[in-house]
Amino acid sequence: MTSNPFISVIIPCYNDGLYLPETVKRLSLQSYKHFEILVVNDGSTDTHTLKVLKELEAKNIRVLHKENGRMSSARNHGVKHAKGSLIAALDADDYFAPSFFEKAVEILAQKKEIGVVTSYIKLFGEVNKTAKPRGGNEFNFLFSNQCPACAMVRKDCWDEVNGYDEAMKNGYEDWEFYIRITQKKWLIHVIPEILLYYRQTKKSVHKNDTLPHRHELVSYIVEKHKNWYIEKLKELITTD
Repeated sequence: MTSNPFISVIIPCYNDGLYLPETVKRLSLQSYKHFEILVVNDGSTDTHTLKVLKELEAKNIRVLHKENGRMSSARNHGVKHAKGSLIAALDADDYFAPSFFEKAVEILAQKKEIGVVTSYIKLFGEVNKTAKPRGGNEFNFLFSNQCPACAMVRKDCWDEVNGYDEAMKNGYEDWEFYIRITQKKWLIHVIPEILLYYRQTKKSVHKNDTLPHRHELVSYIVEKHKNWYIEKLKELITTD
């Protein structure tokens, strides 16, 4: 990796015009300036969002337009058009602290085994609390996700696992993505300070809040990675 790697910030947008301008504006506060912004319009329909997207295009921010395919499809579409060797995945209503890019780039430059960098999270809005994901290796991702979707990812790492699973349209797609990354022996690093601010709207709070829905998502992941789960559980049992 070069000493001054170029970052592509990928922001999927589906009717997120209310929050998108703030998210984009806050990116200008990053202390590390060597990046581009790609907003992926995932088939937005409301007039305000479409107006906001036109305003961003007028400011020479790249806006990619596609039919609605949900979050996994939008992230992958953005990465296909990315110029950077690093991918900063960011949701349209969230934001990074000004020092995140600089700190993430430094970590990735120093430790070649790390494929993803994220941080502690401040949740705000409908829910106000701090989350402290663990990151780490594949064992940490067996039973729960330990890395938010908003993170810095080496493009080589992203490409090695072929991005997000576009069959996953209703949640937990980031968990499954990180399972595949850690299966390839990449490590996920969590900076132990709050550098990610995650907005909790009524929509996001209730996204995966029913037991049947969570069961469906987990069942898909376990079935897809059945052999891996069997192997890792055997290792855990024999280790103990």
